Amino acid sequence: MKICTAGFKIILCSLVFALLIINLADAGVKTINPEKRLDIKKLIELTGLEEVVILSADSVVDKIFPILKKAIAKDNPVVIEAVLAIMKSTTISLVKRQISSQGGLVDRVVPIYDRHYTHNEIRALIKFYESPLGKKMASVRPEITKEGIVVAEQWVRYLEPLLIQAIEKSLEKEGYVVIKKKPK
Repeated sequence: MKICTAGFKIILCSLVFALLIINLADAGVKTINPEKRLDIKKLIELTGLEEVVILSADSVVDKIFPILKKAIAKDNPVVIEAVLAIMKSTTISLVKRQISSQGGLVDRVVPIYDRHYTHNEIRALIKFYESPLGKKMASVRPEITKEGIVVAEQWVRYLEPLLIQAIEKSLEKEGYVVIKKKPK
């Protein structure tokens, strides 16, 4: 069976866009003290960045796959769920591998921490995340993120008609004529 690969570009672009949305910058050119770099990596591990990124990627994939399924089905009407499952597991597996690989996500986030925290502050954060409360905070962070994504999606759906109304009013106030489509 032939599978259209055009959908892969959609997934890849969406994942890259999602990572940009969570504001992950490229690695800087400044040299970071090797001890501080190791402590930052330890802090990143303690805070559960990997789990949060995987949850975010999983959420993006779940949003994209229905669109992808439709796109593939146009050219391949016999597409089965197994194909999509393989595509999803491959995508998530690649994201997991790339998080901590050389030049991967962690390496790109380290300079951000370096810019915003002194080495002593990093050590204090490590101490906190090694405490019972810090461990709890890190352990519930993925679930809070997952629940937060759901709440954010609901909020966006709530805001959508309000935003459309506000934009229409602003445009009309400026003299534009807004043509409204009749609901189906």
